[in-house]
Amino acid sequence: MTDIVLVNVPGTLTNKPLMAPALLKASLEKEGFTCKTIDFNARFYSEVNDSALHELEKYFIGPDIDVTDNAHSLAENIISLYATEILQYNPNFVGISVFTYQSRVAAKLLSIELKKHSDSKIILGGQGIIDGGILGKSGFGQTLLESNLIDYYIRSEGESSLVELLKGNTAHPGINSNSFKQIDNLDLLPWANYDDYDFSLYTKKSIPMLSSRGCVRSCSFCDIHSHWKYRYRSGNDVANEMIFQAQKYNIEDFVFGDSLINGNLKEFKKFIEILSTYNKTAEKKLKWSSQFIVRNQQQLNESYWENLAASGAYNLAIGIETGSDKVREHMNKKFTNDDIDYTLGMFEKYGITCVFLIITGYPTETKLDFQETINMFTKYKQYSNTVITSVTPGSGLGILSGTPLFEHAAEENIQLDKIETNWIAWNNLDLTVDEKIHRRQFLVDHLRKLGYNVSITDNAAFTMMLDKKDYYKKRQHIMIKIKKENNNGSRSEI
Repeated sequence: MTDIVLVNVPGTLTNKPLMAPALLKASLEKEGFTCKTIDFNARFYSEVNDSALHELEKYFIGPDIDVTDNAHSLAENIISLYATEILQYNPNFVGISVFTYQSRVAAKLLSIELKKHSDSKIILGGQGIIDGGILGKSGFGQTLLESNLIDYYIRSEGESSLVELLKGNTAHPGINSNSFKQIDNLDLLPWANYDDYDFSLYTKKSIPMLSSRGCVRSCSFCDIHSHWKYRYRSGNDVANEMIFQAQKYNIEDFVFGDSLINGNLKEFKKFIEILSTYNKTAEKKLKWSSQFIVRNQQQLNESYWENLAASGAYNLAIGIETGSDKVREHMNKKFTNDDIDYTLGMFEKYGITCVFLIITGYPTETKLDFQETINMFTKYKQYSNTVITSVTPGSGLGILSGTPLFEHAAEENIQLDKIETNWIAWNNLDLTVDEKIHRRQFLVDHLRKLGYNVSITDNAAFTMMLDKKDYYKKRQHIMIKIKKENNNGSRSEI
């Protein structure tokens, strides 16, 4: 008998391991519980053939999408196999990680299947259990609890909440409640345990890491601030874990899941100093990538860039988002085009690579603003495929629950739709469905003409918008009609 089996479920498109089960396994085993982790999400993308994959992805994203009977049958068969494998461990508990709303359908189907065949207590966790997303506004975890499909859900901080639940303390904050107690000292948590992971399943053989929770920024399109206050690990603890994990699993490549790794500049400097010292004598040098924020030149000196390069930093993902200072200011990114110029110059000098993340079709983005993005990439052509290894255009801006754009939709004169990418900016009616798609494709074509490597990672929501463009346009037509009739649609939904 196993105390708990923790699983990831489809469909989160990723080429690397998801970290949550490994973090939870370490905390559980520290308290004497037995735990098995299984990454069904990775198995899904590895085992399902291409002909069925697109259809199943659309099925797993939610019920508002037209799906075939064949997709429904395939999904049920896959979930049945997952349930059978889980129950072979005879677990007291089964924990299902709902990474985003795109894991909700699979999580619900798996819960139904497990309830049919066992008395194991089912626990949901992850950001996909809370309000918002394509399936509507009610809390997903609470909905399944009230339907008796699960026994518990955990809002956040599973390293403490899940341990307390298995101890029988069901009144602990965060269990069956949206109110949770944040872990203040992340250095006290045990290092992640990846013993159950099959790293051959992932196209990127790397170890996930986390140095902080929350973010020091509050970008208008991001909901991270609604989940956590900013907390960070010491630079010493993070660097020492990386060295330990590299030696244990014989993997030198690390990917950080932080919203941004250099949020606490003091601890970040300690981190890169330790790693740069280690790499000077190590036979196998460590390297790492993460989301990274552009900072002002006055905050940094030459040794910072030297240590950053020597620590193994590469392909730092930077949310540049736009070439327009005006749009970026509205996003609350807190850096300018001049700051980007300085950063790229230092990257080139010290051999550090980066990835640009871009959003087209932001609610305030005019045609002139979009042209500034086009001009930016023309200007930076000298860095293409050397410093800027790739550019990732976003898959259509979705206005998520908990983001400043969502919370202030009325003030911004934005009308929301239950399909999160289908909002209307009444102050910028040029941004039709056709225009959003056009700008994104125009940017992709422009980047390719200039010789940039373009990384297309369309999520299912954007693929749906392309496949069902006429449906989106029809919904927007109805929204405009309602707006005209009511003369008040800034926060209404259909």
